[in-house]
Amino acid sequence: MSAVLDARRERLQEASHGTRLRDMHLHDVPRVHTIEKAVFPSAWPENAYHMELTRNHFAHYSVLEHGESLIGFAGMWVIDREAHITTIGVDSGHQGSGFGRLLFLLQIGRAYALSAHCITLEVRPSNTRAVALYESSGLAVIGRRRGYYNDNGEDALIMWSGHLHRPAFKDAFIAAYAACEVPGMSPVPSKEYVQ
Repeated sequence: MSAVLDARRERLQEASHGTRLRDMHLHDVPRVHTIEKAVFPSAWPENAYHMELTRNHFAHYSVLEHGESLIGFAGMWVIDREAHITTIGVDSGHQGSGFGRLLFLLQIGRAYALSAHCITLEVRPSNTRAVALYESSGLAVIGRRRGYYNDNGEDALIMWSGHLHRPAFKDAFIAAYAACEVPGMSPVPSKEYVQ
């Protein structure tokens, strides 16, 4: 198992090199929408991002840049100390290189920085790579939303982290997050247990 973790840390370090995280701005929406249309069966309309960025005070959206290119994006709402990841995507040309794991870890780091106590998200069961990523990052399937996706009626798996300050979850997160060196990332959370 330690060989797997070492390989993941090495891929995170490689993905981190030349990468930058920053807040999403309105001028990013066309590129984000282009990526989303290419990698998901159904994409949010561009005006949904406009609403999220300008009117939703619970929303926190980021983009991941590698070199000069915007290659990924993620968003979450933080309400009552629960971080709900609403979207996360990586350009198809950069998938399989550790950027998805990096972006997901950066979202968890931001959830800690925003004082969230847990993370939840929905994911298609057919998106086996994403399900495996979330499970390997400490999330578990806790339920199912029947017919959640409008494009084909596919269910959504509901995944949840449990308490982010659980020692097992937090220690594993900090070990992985410490391998990331990305300008714009949230600080490494303290090892202190917060109730």
